[in-house]
Amino acid sequence: MIQPLSTGAERGSTAALQAVEHEPHDPHDSHEDRQGGCAQPLVELDLLGGFALRFDGREIQPTVGARRLLALLAVEPNGLTRSRAAAVLWPQLDPARAGAALRTALHRLPGERANLVDSTPERLRLAPHVAVDLVERRSVAAHVLNLAIPMGTEELGRAVGCDLGADLLADWEEDWLSHHQVRWRQLRLHALEALSSRLSEAGWAGAAVDAALVAIHSDNLRESAHETLVAAYLAAGNQIAAHAYRVSYRELLQRELSAAAPGLWGQPPAGPDSPGRRVRRLR
Repeated sequence: MIQPLSTGAERGSTAALQAVEHEPHDPHDSHEDRQGGCAQPLVELDLLGGFALRFDGREIQPTVGARRLLALLAVEPNGLTRSRAAAVLWPQLDPARAGAALRTALHRLPGERANLVDSTPERLRLAPHVAVDLVERRSVAAHVLNLAIPMGTEELGRAVGCDLGADLLADWEEDWLSHHQVRWRQLRLHALEALSSRLSEAGWAGAAVDAALVAIHSDNLRESAHETLVAAYLAAGNQIAAHAYRVSYRELLQRELSAAAPGLWGQPPAGPDSPGRRVRRLR
């Protein structure tokens, strides 16, 4: 897995910064499409689980600076001014050096720049034809969470096949990225819980249990995820499994937090005619 963390090499020594300062003007630094009439390649940018960039299915290995720039533009779909992008990516540098570092990152983008970035003298944004896994899975999560709109069998199947278990660039430690990481993590956890409830209602018992387990694996102390799993067991008619899981969760809380189980966790599982037997809806 590529791990483009901020390193000493990325921040640069004095000699490297001097080289950046004297980077010549990039003649490709414009919004002009230089494809020359050729068909654009299929460009895929993955940010979930780890960074990956593919042109027509072939994986490309950009420089660290180029990866950081592409990731920033991917999580900022409306784009940024050049000065803002430079300040976000290189906050330790003065504006002139940060601007030079940005020009270097743009210059070192793989292939034709128009395949990756729309650029003007003032702003940068990711080219609209670049397929970003984060964008696609956000759309799926939003659909699942809109409980006012039913999901048919085909839509449920697509949601089940969509991996909502991966965090956003989990190995990256960047101040500018942390907000986006937290936001995506919460969105996907809520979506997994809602998906489990939808699947239980549709009679997809195994898939409902699996979706809840994915959420628990991501956050082992998330009470709502454990509640969702118990609801999935009950919806499938597995009261013994639900009871056993309640006991194990109480033991987990005692072991990890030295705390008593909250709310319904101290009670036996609900019977088939009680309110707790029904699938929990996301609040």
